[in-house]
Amino acid sequence: MKKFLLSLVLAASGIAGFAQCNPLDYNFGAAAYGVYPDTATGLTPAYLNQPYTQVIYMLVPSDAGLIDPAYTGVPISTIELDNIQYDNGSGAMQDITNLGLTLACNPANCTFDAGGQYCGSVTGIPNSVGSFPVTINVTANITFFGIQIPIPYSYTGYTFVVNADASVSLVNNKSFEVGMAQPNPSNNWVNIPFESPAVEEVQLMVTGLLGNKVYERTITSKRGENQIAIETSNWEEGVYLYTVQNGSTKVTRRLLVQH
Repeated sequence: MKKFLLSLVLAASGIAGFAQCNPLDYNFGAAAYGVYPDTATGLTPAYLNQPYTQVIYMLVPSDAGLIDPAYTGVPISTIELDNIQYDNGSGAMQDITNLGLTLACNPANCTFDAGGQYCGSVTGIPNSVGSFPVTINVTANITFFGIQIPIPYSYTGYTFVVNADASVSLVNNKSFEVGMAQPNPSNNWVNIPFESPAVEEVQLMVTGLLGNKVYERTITSKRGENQIAIETSNWEEGVYLYTVQNGSTKVTRRLLVQH
């Protein structure tokens, strides 16, 4: 497996040491409802026995019909993020704690009021290599003729990939590969690693989620491992997209800045 450098680093082991996620670090724009990352974006890949974090953002709707058309016009009071489960290949869904991961929410009780934006952090050290189907399970508490009714709902279609140890690399790398920004979240500095099959011109561009250009640089790479260091101390907190490309390959990944 080609070397893919890990960047999602915990502030300390365990949830107690991890900084609480900020719900407003992702901008849903004019949307009335949403979950990010969605299935199109996908979950950030992980590495075996390496610290990992993934923040999940939720914009809670007020109308249950936005989640399930069968409940159109029925108001939501709260949504509870119950758990995140995965299939280890047996066909039986298991909690992510069996994979070495833990879910922590902001707020801590994982109960989100209608119309608000919230987040949960999945952190830990993955203990198994594989490609695992993942389901995010929630309960929508709706009000129907004055009666509170819990409605379970599952977000399916996610895949969580755990790669072999990130320290493994290929001596004869013949393709252009872009690694994960390190550290991520970033405070003052971030390194963008990539591997190049030859000496060539490589462009790096960082944008906001709305496409506004924040940083741009062109370098001449060496064959093999390279990295570009960026100072982020003056950047606003939030989610950015960084794109690294050579003449034939273009890769875009996410970067979170927290001060």
